[in-house]
Amino acid sequence: MTRPFLFGTNFKMNQTAAESADFYDHLIDGDSPASVQRFIIPPFTSLAAVTARKRDHPSPDGDVWIGAQNMHWESAGAYTGEISPPMLTALGVDLVLLGHAERRQLFHETDVDLNKKVAAAFTAGLRVLLCVGETAEEKGNGVGPETVARQLKIGLHGSAAADPARLQIAYEPVWSIGAGGTPARPEEITPIVGHLRALLGDRFGAAGGDVPILYGGSVDPSNAGSFAAIPEI
Repeated sequence: MTRPFLFGTNFKMNQTAAESADFYDHLIDGDSPASVQRFIIPPFTSLAAVTARKRDHPSPDGDVWIGAQNMHWESAGAYTGEISPPMLTALGVDLVLLGHAERRQLFHETDVDLNKKVAAAFTAGLRVLLCVGETAEEKGNGVGPETVARQLKIGLHGSAAADPARLQIAYEPVWSIGAGGTPARPEEITPIVGHLRALLGDRFGAAGGDVPILYGGSVDPSNAGSFAAIPEI
């Protein structure tokens, strides 16, 4: 397998442009193993400042990917407040985060919406970080595997431009996200991640084994090592 170890963070609705650029500067000052691919996902208003800082001051320890938190599937149009794929590529953005639990829950994004966004991102040449995860109710009813399978299959369905080399999957169980989340145990994560790996193999063949699967959800310095020790994470 040739997949790198990905390690990064989504800033959500935090930081000004200056603060995000300063965060990037501090990040590249630290040491990073060659086997680790770092990424940061600032708010839209910070992207121009951070991508400019990256061009002027590349990391000495390898590239740091800069991501966007969302995008529309159309390249232009009457979609007030939305951001298009060409807008992101013009900034030099490396990847786009799609399907985060907050987008699904708070902004009612459907699997069909995300299917269109995934296809548009691949067509634009962006890397895709597609989030999947089950709610506490779905977990309690024993349909966690079915839920993530539906999200993954519909998200990738029919995308002729889908490229496993530009795809990352983030498993973020909704029941473990945020201040009210329940910290997950590695033994709860491993079966779902194994199911996702099998689905990626069905979709992409051998190349599905190289698609990174990330874990996010109540991760902190005390438990990050236990999640990182899961072979498929």
